[in-house]
Amino acid sequence: MKRLINWHVPFVSLVSTIGLFLFSVLLALPGTAQARPKITLPLIQGFYDGQQVFYINTEASDLGLATADGTTFVPKLTNAIAVNATADLFHVTNFSQPNILDSVPYPVGPSNTNLDYSPLWQIHLVAWQPGFTPEILTSEDAVLAAQASGKVIVEATNIVVNCPIVATPDGVLPSAIEIDVDDEEAGATITLPLIKGFAHGNTIFYINTDTSDSAVAAADGTNFVPKLANARESGAEADLYPFFGNTNPAQRTVVDSAPNPVGPSNIDPDYSPLWDVVPVAFTDQTRRSYPLIRSEDEIYQMVASGQMTAGPEPGIIVNCPILRVAGK
Repeated sequence: MKRLINWHVPFVSLVSTIGLFLFSVLLALPGTAQARPKITLPLIQGFYDGQQVFYINTEASDLGLATADGTTFVPKLTNAIAVNATADLFHVTNFSQPNILDSVPYPVGPSNTNLDYSPLWQIHLVAWQPGFTPEILTSEDAVLAAQASGKVIVEATNIVVNCPIVATPDGVLPSAIEIDVDDEEAGATITLPLIKGFAHGNTIFYINTDTSDSAVAAADGTNFVPKLANARESGAEADLYPFFGNTNPAQRTVVDSAPNPVGPSNIDPDYSPLWDVVPVAFTDQTRRSYPLIRSEDEIYQMVASGQMTAGPEPGIIVNCPILRVAGK
């Protein structure tokens, strides 16, 4: 499918093996490119270092913000702050302008070398003070300079949003099917593969944007984000089970939780778009047939009976927001 990149707006080991295999299990998309599931999402403009960048917005740890933005409420994302798995986003509260970000992947995709970037953003509120004329701030340095001169007050919050950066002047997320940042009618959009999986016996669909492992990022065409590894065992993550070896032909990746429902009304406190990868496999790789596994409970029932193995964990975190839960 033709990719539309219209920059008309001026710009102010085991792990390696798992990385290659995750390409086939996380992006398990049989059939032609035209037949693959996909989803088109709105792009949001932001500023980094005086330049325009674009990101998507999928989850928030704050109910009010999730409701306002129409994203999924995920309270456990707040846990990412204490383990340094977040970056900083500055939101101006009393002057209309795009948000300011303190880092971006450079470049977007698996070759990122910016260790400060994370798709998880701790929100900082910026308020212009009386007596000063607001102006557009386009970098963290500009925000801090305005703060130092008393023009603005900056307040850190405990709110975290999941907003992966997918386009900068230096490139576009390689896994993107289509992107258009200059559609006057529909607004800027990006089309990404929609990946099928299972949770609690239900069919789910998710996207894949970032990972802490360079081999997985290269295989999947996602952002390499080493900082996400800090989220392991932080309480900000959940578990994802890719299947290795021989399986049922209909088998897809299983995750341990899903939003119920997708959106600000989510009541499942266990759901997170951050997934700690736990490889699983059937013990007997010579079976004539394999059952279709659709939940974490089924996995561990099979593990308890000796029919499956789980682990060892390679220490990989992937950012795969669930955007649809389709039912049984």
